[in-house]
Amino acid sequence: MNESSLTPTKIWLQFEKGLNYLEKSKLKDEWEECEKFYEGEHWPNPTERTKNLPRPVVNICSMIADNKKAGILSSNIKMIFKPAEMFGYNYEKSAEGADIFTKFAEIISKEMKQSELDDLAQDSSVQLGTYIYHYFWDSTISGGLQTPYVGGMRGEIIHPKNIIFSNPLEKDEQKQKYIIIASAEPLESVRELAKRNKVVGWENIKADNELETDNTEEIELCTVLTRYSRINGKVVWEKSTKYYYIQKPTYWEPNRSTVKLENEDEQEINEPDNTNYNGYFKKQLYPVVVGNHKDRKKSIYGIGEVKQAIPNNKSVNFNLGMMLLSVQNTAWPKIIQKANALAKQQITNEPGQIITDNSSISGWGVKYLDAPGFNNQALTLTNTIIDLTRTTTGSTEITNGEALGANMAASAIIALQNQAKKPIETYQRKLYRVYEKIGKIYEQYFKYYYNDGRLFSYEEEDQTKVVSMDGELYKDTDFNLTIEVGAGGVYSESLSITLLDNLKEAGDIDTDEYIELYPESIMPFKAKLKKMREKKLLEQQMLMEQQAMIQEMQQNNLVNRPI
Repeated sequence: MNESSLTPTKIWLQFEKGLNYLEKSKLKDEWEECEKFYEGEHWPNPTERTKNLPRPVVNICSMIADNKKAGILSSNIKMIFKPAEMFGYNYEKSAEGADIFTKFAEIISKEMKQSELDDLAQDSSVQLGTYIYHYFWDSTISGGLQTPYVGGMRGEIIHPKNIIFSNPLEKDEQKQKYIIIASAEPLESVRELAKRNKVVGWENIKADNELETDNTEEIELCTVLTRYSRINGKVVWEKSTKYYYIQKPTYWEPNRSTVKLENEDEQEINEPDNTNYNGYFKKQLYPVVVGNHKDRKKSIYGIGEVKQAIPNNKSVNFNLGMMLLSVQNTAWPKIIQKANALAKQQITNEPGQIITDNSSISGWGVKYLDAPGFNNQALTLTNTIIDLTRTTTGSTEITNGEALGANMAASAIIALQNQAKKPIETYQRKLYRVYEKIGKIYEQYFKYYYNDGRLFSYEEEDQTKVVSMDGELYKDTDFNLTIEVGAGGVYSESLSITLLDNLKEAGDIDTDEYIELYPESIMPFKAKLKKMREKKLLEQQMLMEQQAMIQEMQQNNLVNRPI
């Protein structure tokens, strides 16, 4: 099938084909169960036989997922662009571009809240096993006073059930023939976009309930498919509903493509002018990055922590439920009476109530039923399951900081945590590799879209520098990308402070050096404090100089005084 001759109906069939794979492989059911257990929905609906059964929830799944997520995100990540060739006539320009791209990447990451995307991505990772970044150009953004600009790079995290890969057995997203992202959007905005793009019959676009959403009854939603594919190595993207295009196929380059739709069955995409195209990516990257927590054999989708912890969590909750039921059934003692022994007396369990035994036979007439003793093995078994689950999933007390005392030495804390977090390092390295892919997508956006000369500023050596961003100037320049990982763990700052305190007490550093090295996250007033100290030291120096002058003058007066 020619990729440039698809109709919205054919795109929808590709989408349904992908959904069928998720259904048959039971991935969709697995993800739903994992999300329910993470959110605390651990028990089925009560029946007539189980309506009195207590339903305690000890959310081991949530604890493990949150702890793994915290461990994976315990370091700060920074993308560093470097010239691909360290020598040659173009090296100075390459070095300049690498520095600008590095600084601009840091600005854009903050602007688009990349850290929040990472947070959502790792939620998806530990719960569902897969996290998917999708980057796009938002033309509604504008700014700049001296150099006005329109548009900006933005990102989102896609739920695995809302993205379809042409070959789900292929783990590399860049080798996919096509990628389809499904989203539920307000009907009015969909019609408005279709009308703006001069789509015939835009007013006939209807709302649907193809995607499961929480507010389908309040807002009319329409399922929109965003499809990425390649023609001659260049990425083409399009948006459609089940029967209508709302964004016709367009090259992934601004102002470099035209689209002609003769009819819905045949469409022709004019090749962009290849002038100035040399130096761009020979094979453009889809703006989609897939990462996995644990690899699943022969699948682009991974395995999360929650899936493996669900059976153990069920056992723990069931054991606790049965123990509570036992206590519930035996908390009030059962009374046995022989015929007519109570003589219609009502037992109210009121303190001090006197009951008369009216039985005429010898022996007892009224007594309590001896309840069976509580089986402590159930509690022991439950604790054992919890401990084994925490051990096998790497969520021990040391990893979580529960066993670390306030009086422990910094070196002891570091040694314990480094040893306990060895399994998490594997997932961190996977995240760093994902960031290398993200960095190349950043580079594509910088070269293709950020070519309007917009200004941005950054701090360097206590100075604010302003730079113009025109990525097209470096379209012929190749860059390598490295990931710089900085300390950002729960205890890293406290350990740094402890080390600084020891150095200062030993006299190895002075007060100014201590302030300079102190973490800025804990001392946000560092710059102001440094200026105050500089002013105070200058005043002290001036006072000392004045005192020295006065002493010198006094000595001169004593020497010159006549005897």
